[in-house]
Amino acid sequence: MRVISKSITLILSLASLGLHLVYALDQATDFLDLGDSALSGEDNESAIRYYEKGIAALTDDESLLTILSLHTNLGTALSSAGNEKKAVDSYKTAIFKHDALIGEIVDRDMKKDANDLSAQAAFFLGMTYQELGEPQLAADAYALANTLDPYHWSSLANLGSVLHDNLRQPGDALIAYNKAFEILTQIDHEPTDAPHEPRYILSQLQYRIALAITYDHGRKCARDDDPTKEISCNELASHAFSLAVGYDSTNEAAKHMLASITADATVERASNTYVKALFDEYAHNFEHALVSELGYTGYERL
Repeated sequence: MRVISKSITLILSLASLGLHLVYALDQATDFLDLGDSALSGEDNESAIRYYEKGIAALTDDESLLTILSLHTNLGTALSSAGNEKKAVDSYKTAIFKHDALIGEIVDRDMKKDANDLSAQAAFFLGMTYQELGEPQLAADAYALANTLDPYHWSSLANLGSVLHDNLRQPGDALIAYNKAFEILTQIDHEPTDAPHEPRYILSQLQYRIALAITYDHGRKCARDDDPTKEISCNELASHAFSLAVGYDSTNEAAKHMLASITADATVERASNTYVKALFDEYAHNFEHALVSELGYTGYERL
């Protein structure tokens, strides 16, 4: 009788455990965790399945943070798997969910977290639109990201890149670059996803600021602190190129442009081959530099 009783007890315990496991895997947050684990391991297909199951398991009283994370991370998994168009839909869904539900959030910290997640979804949406060759939509997404998170410097950097390289709006690009630079150099608030080595980013921003200044040879320039007094655009550009070299002495492109604009024979210029490669492959894709060359880790934030 004791053996039977013990066996029955064991079976009941296993049954209870089984019910608990089934219940746990019905929770959206558990599928979110599984998806995040798969995504970090570069198992994109499994991540997509888990996120989709998590979305299907969402309840009416689900946390907005869970909802946003599932849709945003699904977009990242889809993009990583090469399905950019479906990624766009997922990022847009995250943004729409945020807009529809943010008014119900009372807690200040939770509202900020929700805004930050939606800003990240908008940022990734902008990058995806760039991949799809939709610069105006990319610019709109980057602008939205900065609206949701005023300290999202990388959205401003990429916005400047799209405005400058694709939409041929150097004046607006200059504003975006300067705002990104200000965020990274101010000390009152931690920038979103601050780079580990800010000097490289600051160098590239100053380099691009100078390029935007010299884009239109017929334009007139003035300083922010005295907008009524005209100043040489070449002088402003030269200052920006100098800052770029000061932040990163290996910035050969900035050295070359500084030498060109100042006709300083003591500054060694880059080779013609390097300059062609620079403008064809690098200057037109700031976000590639953020991720691949400068170590931007915004994706890991999710």
